[in-house]
Amino acid sequence: MATVTAVRTTELLERLLRARRFDEFLLANADAVRGHFHVSIGLEATAAALPRVRRASDLVTTTYRNHAHLAALGSDLTVMYAEIFGRDLGHQRGRAGSTHLSDPGVGMLHTSAMVSGGVPIALGQAHALTRSREGAVCFCFFGDGAFGEGAVHESLNLASLWRLPIVFVCENNAAAEADRANDYQSAASLLALAEAHAVHGTAVDARHPAAVLEALEALTGDVRDGSGPRFLDAQAGRWPGNATFFPHDATGPTDLRDAQGDADDAWRSTDDPLLNECRRLISTGFALDRMLDIDRRITAEVDDAVRRARLAPVAPPDTAFRDVVGS
Repeated sequence: MATVTAVRTTELLERLLRARRFDEFLLANADAVRGHFHVSIGLEATAAALPRVRRASDLVTTTYRNHAHLAALGSDLTVMYAEIFGRDLGHQRGRAGSTHLSDPGVGMLHTSAMVSGGVPIALGQAHALTRSREGAVCFCFFGDGAFGEGAVHESLNLASLWRLPIVFVCENNAAAEADRANDYQSAASLLALAEAHAVHGTAVDARHPAAVLEALEALTGDVRDGSGPRFLDAQAGRWPGNATFFPHDATGPTDLRDAQGDADDAWRSTDDPLLNECRRLISTGFALDRMLDIDRRITAEVDDAVRRARLAPVAPPDTAFRDVVGS
């Protein structure tokens, strides 16, 4: 099994930056969005770890907070923005919006905007993989709220009974109670809920991307070895900008220089996975100036992507009826 020390020095940082800058530019260009959208800010650690463990034959299902996964996996940022802006570019021709982005090229065939909607689909995909792609794994991402849906418990149970190759990843940003996982669960932890279905796993502090990578590598290795499904409770901080129904830029563009000293708020000082990865790199002797150079390169890439997407033509109304069964 690979270890965190084997990761190319800036690998996690680059993926975290690609995901973070994508969402920050989206917030700055919200005038181009018709309808609702979500962002992945604060939840990027699991996305940044994913490309390290995913193989070309593996599949991914995720939630309406899908931007970080796609950006980290290397999906075309211009196409992503165009879909969100309703532009006629890419295979979905502006019909995806923010919450239904997909990219078969990186193994993401489907994104569900329904709470827990992707979990039973991951079950079916994993079952198909056992028949068609030896050694392949389905990575199933969902939020802590999905545990309020019966589909999650049914899927965990069946995945365990059938020993399906699934890594269940809960991106958990709910505040824990003294003796409960959160306000909506009576169980002591989300891990305990998975264990009740004999789906073994671990909990990790998702404010620290290197720790997430180490945990995800171990769990994925178990699944590939035929040990059955595994579960990761990735416990993230809560980004203040998600406090309202529409996300808003509550913290401003991330400044990597904030990683050098103590910040005056909890988000920058302890909760931001991007800044925490910068702190880890600084502790190993990596120069901040080199990080800033990487940031400038990635920011320029994202800036160009959003500019080109805004220039793309708006999808014509009849596009809505193309490639629809029964139309």
